[in-house]
Order: sequence, then C-alpha cells, then structure tokens
Amino acid sequence: MTSQETAIALTKSNLHAIFSEKDITKRLQAISSLWVSLDALFIDPLGVFKSHQAISDMVDKIQSMGGPEDVFTELSEVECLAKDDEGDLWVTRLKWGVGPPGGEPRMKGWDVLTIVGGKVKACYTFLDS
Repeated sequence: MTSQETAIALTKSNLHAIFSEKDITKRLQAISSLWVSLDALFIDPLGVFKSHQAISDMVDKIQSMGGPEDVFTELSEVECLAKDDEGDLWVTRLKWGVGPPGGEPRMKGWDVLTIVGGKVKACYTFLDS
C-alpha cells in the first residue's frame, strides 16, 4: 500500500524531476520511474498526452516558453484526499510556480495527480488566470 508520505513525495518529484529537468534522458528516466507504464495520462491547456514520450515532449514545449534557467517551485503544501485502500489510490494537489530561481514566478498553476499502486497514473494541470 502506498503511504501518504509516498504520495506526497511522488507529487513533489513529478514537479521537480520531470518539469524542471532540462536533460531529456534524465527526464524520461524520471517519468519511467514515477509514472505507470500503460495508460499514463497528462492533461493541460496544451492538450492531452498519453505516453511517457508525449509527456516529455510536452515538457520540452513548456520549457521553451520560458527562460533557460526557469525552474518549477512549490507554492503550497501537497494536499491529499482520503485514499482508497482497496485500489491503492490517492489524489493529490500541489500549487506551483515557474520562473527564474529565487525570482517571482512568471506562471502559476495547480497539479492534481491520481496515484495508483505507488505510481502517477494521471496529472491534470490547471493554470491560474
């Protein structure tokens, strides 16, 4: 069974090891380690992405919109909904910002993750207006 601590760590790792990672090989390794192999799903304002490669390609696109030093930072604690023991299911939410290290975020949003069996199954990103 996935613990709440693991669900929180996965949510934070998804932000830092994937979205802030500039090296494509390292990013794909992180996605492979953190996400389910089949039926991965990422939805954000840019579209729907259904594979590890598609998720990595989308991260490249997001990174190309900002500055070369931009990083994703946590702007809230990870919130967890009550887990489902039978399905080993968690839903988490994290507010984030992206911008220069130590600077004001250029963009802010929320990630809502579904975690099944200790792996990210889906991520839904909502951008702040």
